[in-house]
Amino acid sequence: MRLRNTRDRRSHQMKRERRSFSNDFKRQIVESVVSGSATQAELAREYRISPVLINKWKKDYKTGKFFENVNSRDLAKLELRIRELERLLGRLTLENEMLKKIRDLDTKEKKDDSSIVTSRDWDRSQGGAR
Repeated sequence: MRLRNTRDRRSHQMKRERRSFSNDFKRQIVESVVSGSATQAELAREYRISPVLINKWKKDYKTGKFFENVNSRDLAKLELRIRELERLLGRLTLENEMLKKIRDLDTKEKKDDSSIVTSRDWDRSQGGAR
Protein backbone atom coordinates (compact mmCIF):
# COMPACT_ATOMS: atom_id res chain seq x y z
CA MET A 1 0.00 0.00 0.00
CA ARG A 2 1.39 3.37 -1.03
CA LEU A 3 0.68 6.50 1.02
CA ARG A 4 -0.12 9.65 -0.81
CA ASN A 5 1.63 12.83 0.03
CA THR A 6 -1.39 14.94 0.92
CA ARG A 7 0.80 17.77 2.13
CA ASP A 8 1.96 18.59 -1.39
CA ARG A 9 -1.59 18.66 -2.66
CA ARG A 10 -2.77 21.00 0.13
CA SER A 11 0.13 23.37 -0.26
CA HIS A 12 -0.53 23.58 -3.98
CA GLN A 13 -4.20 24.41 -3.43
CA MET A 14 -3.53 26.97 -0.71
CA LYS A 15 -0.66 28.70 -2.45
CA ARG A 16 -1.09 32.45 -2.49
CA GLU A 17 0.36 34.98 -4.81
CA ARG A 18 3.08 36.99 -3.11
CA ARG A 19 2.08 40.62 -2.80
CA SER A 20 4.42 43.57 -2.60
CA PHE A 21 3.58 46.93 -1.06
CA SER A 22 4.98 50.36 -1.81
CA ASN A 23 6.81 52.35 0.84
CA ASP A 24 4.00 54.94 0.71
CA PHE A 25 1.42 52.28 1.51
CA LYS A 26 3.53 50.89 4.35
CA ARG A 27 4.06 54.40 5.72
CA GLN A 28 0.30 55.10 5.62
CA ILE A 29 -0.46 51.87 7.49
CA VAL A 30 2.16 52.56 10.17
CA GLU A 31 1.13 56.20 10.59
CA SER A 32 -2.51 55.12 11.00
CA VAL A 33 -1.51 52.72 13.78
CA VAL A 34 0.84 55.19 15.48
CA SER A 35 -1.65 58.07 15.34
CA GLY A 36 -4.40 55.88 16.77
CA SER A 37 -6.80 56.43 13.89
CA ALA A 38 -6.98 52.64 13.46
CA THR A 39 -5.76 49.64 15.37
CA GLN A 40 -3.21 47.23 14.02
CA ALA A 41 -5.78 44.42 14.08
CA GLU A 42 -8.32 46.49 12.12
CA LEU A 43 -5.83 47.33 9.39
CA ALA A 44 -4.56 43.76 9.25
CA ARG A 45 -8.11 42.51 8.67
CA GLU A 46 -9.04 45.24 6.22
CA TYR A 47 -5.99 44.78 3.98
CA ARG A 48 -5.48 41.07 4.71
CA ILE A 49 -1.99 41.67 6.05
CA SER A 50 -0.38 39.78 8.88
CA PRO A 51 -0.11 41.82 12.11
CA VAL A 52 3.46 40.53 12.31
CA LEU A 53 4.18 42.22 8.99
CA ILE A 54 2.76 45.50 10.30
CA ASN A 55 5.08 45.15 13.33
CA LYS A 56 8.01 44.74 10.95
CA TRP A 57 6.93 47.85 9.06
CA LYS A 58 6.73 49.77 12.33
CA LYS A 59 10.33 48.81 13.13
CA ASP A 60 11.42 49.81 9.62
CA TYR A 61 9.55 53.10 9.97
CA LYS A 62 11.33 53.91 13.24
CA THR A 63 14.71 53.32 11.63
CA GLY A 64 13.80 55.62 8.72
CA LYS A 65 13.78 52.95 6.04
CA PHE A 66 10.74 54.46 4.32
CA PHE A 67 12.47 57.83 4.05
CA GLU A 68 15.68 56.72 2.34
CA ASN A 69 14.72 58.12 -1.06
CA VAL A 70 13.21 61.37 0.19
CA ASN A 71 14.64 64.46 -1.50
CA SER A 72 15.82 67.48 0.47
CA ARG A 73 12.64 69.51 -0.14
CA ASP A 74 10.44 66.71 1.19
CA LEU A 75 12.81 66.21 4.10
CA ALA A 76 12.58 69.91 4.98
CA LYS A 77 8.77 69.68 4.90
CA LEU A 78 8.85 66.65 7.17
CA GLU A 79 11.20 68.37 9.62
CA LEU A 80 8.95 71.45 9.65
CA ARG A 81 5.94 69.24 10.35
CA ILE A 82 7.80 67.57 13.21
CA ARG A 83 8.60 70.97 14.76
CA GLU A 84 4.95 72.05 14.42
CA LEU A 85 3.75 68.87 16.09
CA GLU A 86 6.32 69.21 18.88
CA ARG A 87 5.11 72.78 19.57
CA LEU A 88 1.51 71.59 19.59
CA LEU A 89 2.43 68.77 21.97
CA GLY A 90 4.11 71.28 24.30
CA ARG A 91 1.07 73.59 24.29
CA LEU A 92 -1.33 70.72 24.91
CA THR A 93 0.85 69.38 27.73
CA LEU A 94 0.87 72.81 29.44
CA GLU A 95 -2.87 73.18 28.95
CA ASN A 96 -3.45 69.72 30.40
CA GLU A 97 -1.32 70.52 33.47
CA MET A 98 -3.19 73.81 34.02
CA LEU A 99 -6.55 72.07 33.78
CA LYS A 100 -5.43 69.45 36.30
CA LYS A 101 -4.38 72.19 38.75
CA ILE A 102 -7.69 74.01 38.32
CA ARG A 103 -9.56 70.75 38.89
CA ASP A 104 -7.56 70.05 42.04
CA LEU A 105 -8.22 73.57 43.39
CA ASP A 106 -11.92 73.27 42.63
CA THR A 107 -12.07 69.87 44.33
CA LYS A 108 -10.31 71.27 47.42
CA GLU A 109 -12.75 74.21 47.62
CA LYS A 110 -15.72 71.86 47.34
CA LYS A 111 -14.33 69.71 50.15
CA ASP A 112 -13.88 72.77 52.37
CA ASP A 113 -17.41 74.04 51.63
CA SER A 114 -19.05 70.70 52.22
CA SER A 115 -18.15 70.32 55.88
CA ILE A 116 -21.01 68.87 57.88
CA VAL A 117 -22.34 71.04 60.69
CA THR A 118 -23.60 69.14 63.71
CA SER A 119 -25.23 70.52 66.87
CA ARG A 120 -21.83 70.41 68.54
CA ASP A 121 -20.23 72.43 65.73
CA TRP A 122 -23.15 74.86 65.43
CA ASP A 123 -22.44 76.70 68.70
CA ARG A 124 -18.77 77.03 67.81
CA SER A 125 -19.56 78.34 64.31
CA GLN A 126 -21.93 81.02 65.69
CA GLY A 127 -19.37 82.42 68.13
CA GLY A 128 -17.65 84.69 65.60
CA ALA A 129 -13.95 85.17 65.02
CA ARG A 130 -11.52 84.68 67.88
